[in-house]
Amino acid sequence: MAKTRGLIIAVGLFLIGICVHSASAAPPETWAISNKAACKGLTVSWTPTLANLQLLVGQRWHPAPGPVPGHGILLLFATSCPQSRIGNKPTGAFTIGAVIVPVENPEDTHGIQLTNGHGWAVITDVLGVESNPVMQLFKRHGFAVTDAKVTLRMHRGTKDIEPTVSIVTPAGHMGVHAQVTGPAKRFDIVSALAGNDASIFSLFTGTESYSRQDQGTAIVTSGGKSLVSDLGLEAKPTKVMLDQDFIWSFRFSDQLY
Repeated sequence: MAKTRGLIIAVGLFLIGICVHSASAAPPETWAISNKAACKGLTVSWTPTLANLQLLVGQRWHPAPGPVPGHGILLLFATSCPQSRIGNKPTGAFTIGAVIVPVENPEDTHGIQLTNGHGWAVITDVLGVESNPVMQLFKRHGFAVTDAKVTLRMHRGTKDIEPTVSIVTPAGHMGVHAQVTGPAKRFDIVSALAGNDASIFSLFTGTESYSRQDQGTAIVTSGGKSLVSDLGLEAKPTKVMLDQDFIWSFRFSDQLY
């Protein structure tokens, strides 16, 4: 009987050890883009209600108010890169999408000093081929990911640039056709982006540098279940931004709450 009881206790402690190990935070990692492999990116934005955005960011964050009273800002970002490095390992080319919501700064900023008036933001979903090393990086650090085929293409017209984005998931699809004009302005900023899992504080922070054109329009199409259908978004986003010569150096970290 004593041996049986001892065996049960030993098994129980072993299972507890597995649970603790599986819930532990991943070690910090770096993710960087070099000048020789700069990315391009397209961002379109809407102004949903703060109540709808609160559902996306989770209970530990509060969406930042936007220019419209009672509304915040929702960004759909797509980027295509010829190469990046996670630590010392090359990832190969990749294209991913991200749903981003600017949020109010947390009480504990973890010593992070942001620049140029940029605040914190929460990434509510990262979209891309799930087996890709970049997607696995986000997944390891507690960010929500969706397996998807994402493409970003650029067509240069006589007076503008016409980027197109396609995002296809098992549940639905979205397409963005944009026209961007105007001069490009260079930005060098420090960013802090977090995940929306209430059980773990997932964060990546670091420097970004890009040339941005922000004069343009876009039309968004969709079918099935998508960000557009979930939030009832308009076909015409409120803002369009095209980034080129886009490089960054981020550090991923996470800790249990």
